[in-house]
Amino acid sequence: MPKMGVAPEQLEAPAPVPGGWYKLRLKSIICKKSKSGNGYNYEAYCNTVEQPIETNDKFVLFRMNNGFSQGQAAQDMCHGLGFPMESDGTFPGDWELKDASKPDEFDGAQYKGVLLGKTGEAELTTDSYGGNDRNVVKQWKCKVDQCAVRFPKVRHSTNLIGKK
Repeated sequence: MPKMGVAPEQLEAPAPVPGGWYKLRLKSIICKKSKSGNGYNYEAYCNTVEQPIETNDKFVLFRMNNGFSQGQAAQDMCHGLGFPMESDGTFPGDWELKDASKPDEFDGAQYKGVLLGKTGEAELTTDSYGGNDRNVVKQWKCKVDQCAVRFPKVRHSTNLIGKK
């Protein structure tokens, strides 16, 4: 009987790109219930674009975890993609619930707004998690026109990972 599968190198975690500034394209955002159950985390799935072949189309996960810095991280990503957040603190656009019959259950909801497909520049660094190296977003470069004038209370972070 024949065997079928994948190439062995596909079983390994992809190597992260070297630290530095990259253009990222947002592919999706998923809302997930936090481990504590007291809130929600957002996971933005991005890929590098307009890069040399060895660093182009590489996966980058940007986590906006429930807690003190979640608002900062979400706002910086939105501004980095060229859009301010809504005045009520929500992402611009709508979400599709995993189960429409449960309108108060956001776990697994997928973002369906204007940020999808947009690009922005972000500084990436590497981190180790579970024994594997991965890329993490250190900061986003703001693309919102006249941001400091329009949003004088906004201060973009230069270290979203909070360490290193």
